[in-house]
Amino acid sequence: MSDSTKTREATPLWGVASFISRTAGLGLLSLAALLAVLLTLDVGDDCRWSADGPGLTFDEPLNIEGGVFLVESALQNGIASLHPQTLQEIFESPGYHPDYPPWGRIPLGLANALFSRLLGTDGQTLYVVTYARIASAVLFALTALLIGLYARHKGGSLAGYAAAGSYCLTPRVFAHAHLASVETAMNLAYVAVVLGSAWLLTDRQTLRLRHGILPGGLLGLALLVKMQAVFLPPLLVVWMLAFWGRQAILPVLAMAGVATAVFFAGWPWLWADPVHRFLEYFAQTTDRAVLYCYYFGHRYADRSVPWHYPFVMFLITTPVPFLLLGLWGVFLRRRSKRRADAHRRQFRLSRRENALLAGGVLIPLLVFSLTNAPVYDGERLFLVIWPLFSVWVGIATRQAFDKLRSHWNSTAAAGLLALGFCLPLFSLIADAPCWLSSYSLLCGQLRGAAQLGMEVNYWGDALTPCFLRSVSDQLPEGARVGIAPVLHPIYVDGLKKHSWLRHRPDLTLQAFNDQDSDPPEYVLHVLRRADPWVILETPRSKRTVLGTVRRESTDLAHCLKFDWGAVPRESVSLDSVSRGNTSQPEP
Repeated sequence: MSDSTKTREATPLWGVASFISRTAGLGLLSLAALLAVLLTLDVGDDCRWSADGPGLTFDEPLNIEGGVFLVESALQNGIASLHPQTLQEIFESPGYHPDYPPWGRIPLGLANALFSRLLGTDGQTLYVVTYARIASAVLFALTALLIGLYARHKGGSLAGYAAAGSYCLTPRVFAHAHLASVETAMNLAYVAVVLGSAWLLTDRQTLRLRHGILPGGLLGLALLVKMQAVFLPPLLVVWMLAFWGRQAILPVLAMAGVATAVFFAGWPWLWADPVHRFLEYFAQTTDRAVLYCYYFGHRYADRSVPWHYPFVMFLITTPVPFLLLGLWGVFLRRRSKRRADAHRRQFRLSRRENALLAGGVLIPLLVFSLTNAPVYDGERLFLVIWPLFSVWVGIATRQAFDKLRSHWNSTAAAGLLALGFCLPLFSLIADAPCWLSSYSLLCGQLRGAAQLGMEVNYWGDALTPCFLRSVSDQLPEGARVGIAPVLHPIYVDGLKKHSWLRHRPDLTLQAFNDQDSDPPEYVLHVLRRADPWVILETPRSKRTVLGTVRRESTDLAHCLKFDWGAVPRESVSLDSVSRGNTSQPEP
């Protein structure tokens, strides 16, 4: 290498240019993922540039309202928002919800504020769900980029593309990227803590106090997003003490101090009464109404779900090619230095990295398996494990390519792996936009899962804009329409104002209750098996099916018309434990 080349590569500008050139491909992949979500996002004909997306889920309105309230309050008050009197007025307002930390919902409010001003609104609603969903799409793309960059650093370009691609092509993960909820934000925060700590610490032989600062800052931000971040402190503490021993004590203390400071600084609601409100926040996770879970044909209360539920859901919702590659990637180890000298590069994670990633995946699964923690809604509570699992998929893909190429040739190896990555794409197309109902080939996809007695639609996204548009013509002027089930009272108002039904202001929407003296003639029924309404499903009911959402020969939602005068009264007497359940879907 010439002196001029050495000088040029030593300049910061050259380093930046080199980084951009090496990561441009991953940037384009993440951009493609972003566009794929943005073009399938619309919830109610809110914008011309996006096709129909998933229907409004049960607690999207609650999440959006929380984010919009915080952002609009900050915009209205400016720097005065931090004044104690102003903060007290904000926190005493009915619009403030302390059930969640603020930073998971703030991106939803920011997206709504930005795109409402850029694209405009009808002026009749406080927010536009489609605009708020854009925040999740952006966070999804950033998560894919972060995963890809880390896997590329450890396993080369192919590993980076495979890791980011497998994350984007996992149907359940792709589904959450379309929803105005905090799950995608939590994914980004969770993976940033784990991969950031791995990148900073794994190759260090000794640890200093300063090495706990960055992990602590990331951990504090993650705690400000959602409760799932509580899995991270024990993971990081045990990992650091296990591999660095006494050297890790000071960095652990620094990490804890910085994380605590960031958490309290980022949540002004805690400032007035830190201890009491901190305990109040964590108490909300146990003091809550019971939700139900449908699993292998049985209906369980959330704290009575069998211990193997999280593991089974992980296995049957992860596409089989990614599942096999990821499990193989878990057991790959670096070669010894003597053997590695004969190879130009080691495309494997170190023991320390594997341990950290394994802990990040296993702790959520074990917590929801072996503790009394409530479990429901499929994969949603432990969605954070998929970003880390995707890193193993990327590393294993590189290894699989090298092995296949040694037996065949590069073209055949690339073709076989590409086929494996295309298989989940067919599920994305077939189940669109009801990706939360997707299952893998391991259980026969959605049709096989339904036959096994699994939940087919847990969050109400089956009330798609296309479906509501198609049944609207059959709903007469001024009709009363029941909604079943309703897991939060805000959902009915959200459907009326923010779903496609906003184009039918003449309709009267109400939570369905078959004990009403005058039940509505029309019912929109989401087939959430955990909250059944036998009166809506039994064939002997005098009902007419006006429309159905169906994927893979499986019904997900109905629009029904009833002649209640012809319904036998004994058919109305049924187990209705879930009737009137207006609890929030998740604490």
